[in-house]
Amino acid sequence: MAAKPLQASAIATPEELLPVGELSRRLAAELASAAAICQDCEHLVGDLADGGAALPNLTRLQALDELSQRLHGLSAVLQRIGQHASGEWSMSIEPLLEGLGLSDLVVRLRASQEAEWKAEAGELDFF
Repeated sequence: MAAKPLQASAIATPEELLPVGELSRRLAAELASAAAICQDCEHLVGDLADGGAALPNLTRLQALDELSQRLHGLSAVLQRIGQHASGEWSMSIEPLLEGLGLSDLVVRLRASQEAEWKAEAGELDFF
């Protein structure tokens, strides 16, 4: 069964629609950037634990490595979707961006031109 392209609805004008392939490429870049941050954290935490960390802490460090690998994998899948998506498939991006807390992320995903993908700035929630 083949997916049919979404028809522009009365809610979204053609100018507001974003090709699914482009959205996938933008999401892939965001995930790759997040994975790079995780890898940097792995090195930092590894250096901190070098003096001898308890086994439970080392297990949690392994979970950070797994997270990094998952983010890279998801980025690769979205990149492939972007390469293989039909040019006819489009969707309104605005409903997807509602409620996102990082304004820079929203700007990059909404951008009509390829934005410079940096893993910085925005309203971060610190714990």
